[in-house]
Amino acid sequence: MTGWLKNYAPQLFLISFGLAAFVGLMASVASEAFVTGIAWINDRLFIAPHARDTTDSAKLLPWLTVLAPVAGGLIVGGLLMLLRGNRPHGIPDVIFASQTGSSKIPVRTGLLTTLTNFTSISFGASVGMYGPLASLGAFVGSLLAKVTADHRRLGVIAVACGVSSAISTAFNAPIAGVIFAHEVILRHYSIRAFAPVTISAYVSQVMATEVFRRPRLLEVGEVSIQHAYEYGAFLLVGVAGAAVALFYMHGVLLSAKLAGNLKLPLWAKPPLAGLALGLICLAVPEFLGAGLETTKATLNIEQVRSGNLQYISGMTTMTSIIDAKEFVLKALLLLAVLCLGKSVMTGFCLGMGFGGGVFSPALFIGATFGTLFGLALEAMVPGSLNLSFYAICGMGAVTSAVIGAPISTILVVFELTENYDLAKAVLISVVFSNIICSRLFGRSLFDVQLLARGFDFSLGKDKVVLQQKTIRNYVISDFVQVTPETPCSQALDRLLNADQTEGYIVSEKNTYLGQITLNELLHIQRSPTKNDPVVGDLAQHEQITLTDMTSIFAAMKKVENFVGESVPVVSAKDHLNLVGVIPEGNIFKAYSDAIGEIRQEEYGDS
Repeated sequence: MTGWLKNYAPQLFLISFGLAAFVGLMASVASEAFVTGIAWINDRLFIAPHARDTTDSAKLLPWLTVLAPVAGGLIVGGLLMLLRGNRPHGIPDVIFASQTGSSKIPVRTGLLTTLTNFTSISFGASVGMYGPLASLGAFVGSLLAKVTADHRRLGVIAVACGVSSAISTAFNAPIAGVIFAHEVILRHYSIRAFAPVTISAYVSQVMATEVFRRPRLLEVGEVSIQHAYEYGAFLLVGVAGAAVALFYMHGVLLSAKLAGNLKLPLWAKPPLAGLALGLICLAVPEFLGAGLETTKATLNIEQVRSGNLQYISGMTTMTSIIDAKEFVLKALLLLAVLCLGKSVMTGFCLGMGFGGGVFSPALFIGATFGTLFGLALEAMVPGSLNLSFYAICGMGAVTSAVIGAPISTILVVFELTENYDLAKAVLISVVFSNIICSRLFGRSLFDVQLLARGFDFSLGKDKVVLQQKTIRNYVISDFVQVTPETPCSQALDRLLNADQTEGYIVSEKNTYLGQITLNELLHIQRSPTKNDPVVGDLAQHEQITLTDMTSIFAAMKKVENFVGESVPVVSAKDHLNLVGVIPEGNIFKAYSDAIGEIRQEEYGDS
């Protein structure tokens, strides 16, 4: 305990706690503005289901259903041209920044990404809202952390604080916000990070409930287990939910790949996707936007079946499902359309360039899948089932596998419902879904997207950090350098005087030509011939070389079977000029220093 207090100065406590509270406050305000702005535009463009169920919308509804996503696509297309990498940044980028310690999100990138996400969701693109909210929170945290730029680690904590604040505000679930930031973003637990992240989450939750008076976005009614055999059914929900999650995640990845192969200008892809979405939504309007109202209606399907139709106001497909009381097959087909259709449309919109997340659609897809499963089971067993239970279990099974946050998902359900039995049921579904998806796909969709960019977090952050850090600072200039015309006897003398076993042959233009060893020179000296050859004739060209920009990870792999004193290091610009050498011990020191820095960042001062 004494060592902990010694290593972590009291002023850093105050800075981190004060920063956390301020990030929580500002992230909550930003999230509120983001959500309120989207809701206002959704109402004006008749994107929101309740707005479609008005007499004023009758004439404009078909036109706006098609034209709103197209107009949004045109705006997004222009924004993509301004964005670095021609894409909005999302949760994978936040994870990468956090894991590599590069927590400073560029202001231009953050603003353009927020605007792209806002426009996409406001104009009805079939994408998620919670991912953009988390990215917005991370951006706010990154901005505010600049006041403490002298303490690098606080930047990463501030980003996590922003994410936890956004999730806490959106779901009205501060505990889940705290765990989500650790489980998905930081991926480690330490008091040094846990305390500030908790402060941010609770400041945001107080702002959301006491200042903005926001209701829970996904509040559900009372649910209970009807039969003992349903515990086995919840396990099957997890297994089948894994298949749904796999379909959804593979669809997102495939859509991005196919869209990338389209021979169309970058700016033209989003409006084309908007046109296709709008035409489809003339028949199934539930695909428009983030789909939160449809998700809420599905989670409360039992209340809807009991006659509370306010949940499905303006939802033509959901209304048809409820009306099909005596036609179970029709209801199952319509639920399948909603579940699979949302999977396809979300992947299509994201692949074509719309900004947004995969979190909200996963809730929609999981809830409709769970309802479908429960309705099918109800048709095969005597008596009735509480379909809301299955909707919530399905939502947990699909969502947790997609975002790689099983604990956070369970806590969201528990905080929203305050139902311990339901939390246990969701636990069963979540566990089996995540076991299957982690084996067949990966930890999460975010991790697989990062892997496609060349960053493998499957074994933790160590490998990626080692891939980002170079050996440049460990290269030395204390080595024996000779020209190709140098006689072997002279080269031998220089090696003996320098107490080194290897020399490096360099031309007059500093081009690296090869290597000569002490053993070779001694062998020539003992040779009965009287000739004194030049070292250029003995150069070993097959030796391993590194560049000054070689990563520590790549260097470690390259010298696995290396036998020698040092490895020559050439310039990364031309791979010709010798800039120095790196002893094998320095490579291991670079590894040790990098790992030590990672552990200090995770657990030091904690």
